Amino acid sequence: MILVVIGLALINFAYKAVGPAILGDREFPGVVQRIVDALPAAMLAGLLVVHLLGDRWSSADVTVVPGLAAAVVAWYWRAPQLACVVIAVVVTIVVRAAL
Repeated sequence: MILVVIGLALINFAYKAVGPAILGDREFPGVVQRIVDALPAAMLAGLLVVHLLGDRWSSADVTVVPGLAAAVVAWYWRAPQLACVVIAVVVTIVVRAAL
């Protein structure tokens, strides 16, 4: 897992360092820019799912599902990313306290 995080950090660093040198003042086409903008969220979601569910879903915790659902709803309504994370944490805490 740590190697994946280090690899992603290096790729991100290379993208941020080399991108402006290659592109100059030009911008990506719209489709490419949308994909680039979506990559961090998609990678984080993938790492989160793998970490939460474990091998063959052996570590699955049902109390996390309402928190993730709340984060998705908040994101859909255009809440800032930090607010989505806070909402997910609060909902998960409430569900765990209720059980």
